[in-house]
Amino acid sequence: MTEDPPTRAIRAFWENRQGAVTEHRLLHSDAAITDLMTEMLVEHGISQNAIQYDKALSLPGGYGPTSRRWDLIAVDDELPIAAIEIKTLIGRSIGNNLRNRQEEIVGAATDFNRTYRLPQIQEVKPFLGLVMVVEDNEVTARLLPNGDMSAGSGGSSHQDRVQTFLGRIVKDGLYDAVWFVITAPPPNFTAREPDDGLSFEHFSRTAAQRIQQIRAADDAATSFGKTLADRADIEDILSGITSTPRGLSAAEASVIQRQRMVVTELQRLAVEPKTTETAMQAAIGKNYWVFGGQYIGMAQRSLVPLDQYDIPLICADGSLHIVELKGPGARLVREHRGSLIVADEVHEAVSQCLNYLRSLDETGATLQTLRHNEGRPTYDFRRSRATVIIGHPARSATAEISRTRIEQTIRSYNAHLSRIQVLTYADLLDGAERALRFEEESLG
Repeated sequence: MTEDPPTRAIRAFWENRQGAVTEHRLLHSDAAITDLMTEMLVEHGISQNAIQYDKALSLPGGYGPTSRRWDLIAVDDELPIAAIEIKTLIGRSIGNNLRNRQEEIVGAATDFNRTYRLPQIQEVKPFLGLVMVVEDNEVTARLLPNGDMSAGSGGSSHQDRVQTFLGRIVKDGLYDAVWFVITAPPPNFTAREPDDGLSFEHFSRTAAQRIQQIRAADDAATSFGKTLADRADIEDILSGITSTPRGLSAAEASVIQRQRMVVTELQRLAVEPKTTETAMQAAIGKNYWVFGGQYIGMAQRSLVPLDQYDIPLICADGSLHIVELKGPGARLVREHRGSLIVADEVHEAVSQCLNYLRSLDETGATLQTLRHNEGRPTYDFRRSRATVIIGHPARSATAEISRTRIEQTIRSYNAHLSRIQVLTYADLLDGAERALRFEEESLG
């Protein structure tokens, strides 16, 4: 009797697993299931080139900056289409592993869905799928005794409880679809789907529908964009769109989403060991909003001869705020007579900013008159301030020096400064993240 593709994939899963002679091969024994998922997505119109395996899918707006790895993701023209996780419960220790697997599954889905929780962007939320393979043996099939509180209520097996759990996460919308298989290895191979709502057929059909919805939403947006590009009265059209509460909310949500992507990338770079000051400056670019909402633009980088600022911000009151960027790997503190003080790198950066401010104080009046006569923008140079962005506590902390002690040392140092402030990249980006969250919640 000819086996259908899902059954063949599960049989190949066991064959790969039984033929594994190294830990590396064992970790990749689910390749047959991954191949089946790939074939399914290709059948639904996803290009083979758009499908990636074991990749970290960056999801701005999650509960943390760290990207997680999915067994399979599909990204078509920079638009995430699908993410699929494969979980297996093999062997006789399912009671010990089940709770961990459940927490991993719920945590991943919750973090994923947070990114797309706003109604304005839910229409392009990628298909989120889960494959769960449970070995059929006497341990997973045995009814648990009544009163076994560690395993839950009595009268059901581990297989039953997995099925109940999977049904709930689909019903609650954590995952779009789940494929649940209970299987025994050769020579007595079996593979069964105990719930039609958790079958491969339902999984594939749901994926096809979701992919079609995403593409329809994306195509509509693309068509709309092309229409606008051909219109001479584009400003009037956009003004009309944003004059409605729904249109304005959608526009604001789109801006917040793009800004979240910038913050997420900066958070990733800040903890990357090889990231330099130059790389951080290039990544920030003209996104001066990460420094706060009190700025209205950026001035030219060289206002005083021989001085060149990393990011000269223009405040709403016409004053200047000089931002001096240093490497995220710079040392932040060192020990001195049993206590912590800021490291030499911090002192040098602050001294550099002191020189900038002194030059602006000494030449500010002349510069202001000169720029006024030349018709260029003028600033209140006498009230200039500066901020040093340097280091990351996570990269400076050691077994002896905790992150809390580092942050306390920086705060104590700042308490004795007036026109200059020292921030770490964690301070900067955490603040930007909180501001975006506040704006996002105001839309909800």
